[in-house]
Amino acid sequence: MYLGVEIGGTKLQAGVCDRHGRVRQVARVAVERELGRDGILRQLERLVGQHRRVNAIGVGFGGPVDVERGRVLKSHHVAGWSGFELRRWCEKRFGLPVVVENDSNCATLAEARVGAGRGKRVVLYTNIGTGIGGGLAVDGELYTGRFGAMEIGHTRYCQPSRHDTTLKRSLQSCVMGATVESLASGLAIERGVSTVEEAARWYGAAIANAITLLNPDVVVVGGGVSLAGAKFWRPLRETVRRQVFPPFRNNFKLVPAALGETVVVVGAALLAMERRRP
Repeated sequence: MYLGVEIGGTKLQAGVCDRHGRVRQVARVAVERELGRDGILRQLERLVGQHRRVNAIGVGFGGPVDVERGRVLKSHHVAGWSGFELRRWCEKRFGLPVVVENDSNCATLAEARVGAGRGKRVVLYTNIGTGIGGGLAVDGELYTGRFGAMEIGHTRYCQPSRHDTTLKRSLQSCVMGATVESLASGLAIERGVSTVEEAARWYGAAIANAITLLNPDVVVVGGGVSLAGAKFWRPLRETVRRQVFPPFRNNFKLVPAALGETVVVVGAALLAMERRRP
């Protein structure tokens, strides 16, 4: 058995999974963002302490990480994480081998191997929740670049020329250099920047660009905002179809994630199993 942990901007989860990625037991608590890193670590210690008799731990963290060192580079939602040696802390506290990876990469692996992308060669995963992330799997293996890749939430929209009045009107709510996450994430909706429908359109434009670059077999969309139903999925599908490179329009399927709230937990557990092997 392997323990998968998710440290997100909204929730903290720990789940026991078998070697096939089946969840046997899971516990979940809301993240207390106002308490910062140390508060979340106290929550994590209590949560992981409930689970015994596992072989290794995988942690999916909501932000960029240095996987080789197991070190957090930054959190965009909770203070105090920059430069934190998360793997070292976990191994000291729990006495088990630990692997640390970005949460979206964990989710990507899970959906590619045992979820909505199973059996497909090129799987693009993206989640829309507190923030917006992404990942890419090819032949069931993560593509991670030098350290991380597919940070779709941190790509930016252009600022229209002052002479282009048509484009100005269509992007009138956009500020110079605005990221996808700043206009389309759950936090953006919570702050009143976008209705769900508007967020779906901004998000759809970013997905269309990613498809144009990668030409995947399937695009899997997860995260809490993706559970909003037709008011999210209808404008998302319409925008992607309208803006994607036309020759690729019929090459891919755009589908909801299959593994629900446990997707990061499953992926983290799979990575713990895989990377623990000699």
